[in-house]
Amino acid sequence: MRFRFLLLILMGSLFCFGHAMADGLSFSIAPEVINPGKAERIVLQVPENSDLTLEIRDAGDQLIQMLRDHTAVTQSPVTVIYNGLLNGEALPQGDYTFQASSGDQTARQSFSVGDAAPAIQASTGTPVRTRKDVSFSLDVTSSKSGTLNALLISPEGGAQPILSVPVEAGSNTVRAEGIHIAVTGDYTLSLTVTDENGVSSNSYQLAIALTAPATPKPQPTIRPSSQAKETVTGDYWSMELGNCDWEAIWQVMIAPMTIVEGTGKQAERQTYKLRAAPDTKSEAIGLITCQTQGVHVLETLDNGWTKVETYNSSYGEAYSDAGKGAGYGLTGALVQGYVETDRLGTFTPRTEYGLLIDKMTQELYIVNKNGLVSTLLVSTGFASSSQPWNETPAGEYYLSSKVGDFPSGNLICQYGMRFNNGDILHQVPYIYNEKYDLKDFSTCEKYLGEKASHGCVRVQRRANDDGVNMKWIWDNVPTKTKLLIWEDSGRPEPFMEYPVAADTVLYYNPNGGHYYHADQNCSSIKNRFLPLEGSMTYAELDDPAYGALTPCKHCNPPTLRMSEIDQINAQNGYW
Repeated sequence: MRFRFLLLILMGSLFCFGHAMADGLSFSIAPEVINPGKAERIVLQVPENSDLTLEIRDAGDQLIQMLRDHTAVTQSPVTVIYNGLLNGEALPQGDYTFQASSGDQTARQSFSVGDAAPAIQASTGTPVRTRKDVSFSLDVTSSKSGTLNALLISPEGGAQPILSVPVEAGSNTVRAEGIHIAVTGDYTLSLTVTDENGVSSNSYQLAIALTAPATPKPQPTIRPSSQAKETVTGDYWSMELGNCDWEAIWQVMIAPMTIVEGTGKQAERQTYKLRAAPDTKSEAIGLITCQTQGVHVLETLDNGWTKVETYNSSYGEAYSDAGKGAGYGLTGALVQGYVETDRLGTFTPRTEYGLLIDKMTQELYIVNKNGLVSTLLVSTGFASSSQPWNETPAGEYYLSSKVGDFPSGNLICQYGMRFNNGDILHQVPYIYNEKYDLKDFSTCEKYLGEKASHGCVRVQRRANDDGVNMKWIWDNVPTKTKLLIWEDSGRPEPFMEYPVAADTVLYYNPNGGHYYHADQNCSSIKNRFLPLEGSMTYAELDDPAYGALTPCKHCNPPTLRMSEIDQINAQNGYW
């Protein structure tokens, strides 16, 4: 009983002591070193409904600076930002003390003043977009030499390091290139300079609007079949690749296709050896996926064989040479050979939707009887010299089954829909972060719009302006829907868009200047010539009067004139 009584007294004492500490004055966060110019945070626990005085005193306890003078406090804690400057000048190096007072309470915290931190100012040039990424220039003025680090913060709050380069004291122009953006909109660019002693500047932040690359215009006509002489309605093998005639494409989507039939429940996972001659003992020159892969009938022979062409679904001879398994020919190559006639069958697709993937633009088009429904970014297979079997074969297929979620190494793929044996249409993969229970899409998502997979087709997960993404396909597009894949080899370059509007104003020095500029106050020009007095529009840049001017390397104006872009497009067959 006595023990319990003493325990209650002790607990009561601790409670009172803790309550007193909570109401007392103390430093909970204070820097040990201040580098003048670099803002630091000081956090104090202060009695509520009181006032606060915060001073800086030198080693002799003399008052140097008053940060707060009897400031009313209504709640605790209180945060004070201090940058080591007094009347705009850096405090001399040495030892100092923060002294806080509230009522009859006083708290002190020692600190030292070290080297001054770098100070920076910056501006950006106009972002330039390409089919795959965005680039822009940065003009950075730094008070000290060091390393410039840039962090790009997306509208959704995600951050990616995009730059880490040395800069000198004074003016610097650097380029941020090859930046992948998954979301368009207003980004924040956070810049810091760290000197040789490891002292960093305050973060200098710039707003920058980044837009997605423009969708290329349809490509010129090319037909993959050496046998095709004219376009046949509903025939994949004579359709014009790159010609986005949605009515013609829809006719192909709903037309029956010729397949090689498999057997049993695993028919869609079986393959058939395409033979070099009409004989089961002749050389195998490729593989055809049973049930789901279309073939083009070229000639039916009287001996029980049929000559066909299709895209090779084998991992190829390189796979075999690497000791990984059997392989024939080159993955994805358009091949002609022989199949047994009695193995051929006909598949009739569903007619709610059709899917078309263009390997050149890395886009997926969803179509129905009314035309284009929506467009999504994809990543088809990236075939390197060491792994050519990663190529996604072109051709005519259909969605045979719903695989759902499945692992691929350390990646997890969702909403998988099989179309060509091991090739699956699925959402862009993620890595699962067990510690934070998060799905990290950053590894693969940034490559949407370019080849990146091991053969499957990765589809964007973020809904587009139509509210469409891979989950939408999973929910709305049934199995037995036809999927067409256009080849990209042998096709000309995409249509080149003008980098800026025709009425964009450019600048030059009319008194002997050799360059044209995007910035009227370009930092590369001596101050006595600023602001630049000469100007013209981007369209007027083709005028012979400006023919001798070349683009400035610092402020990033368009490097090609409109006439030069027109000439490139003409060479690629657009006019």
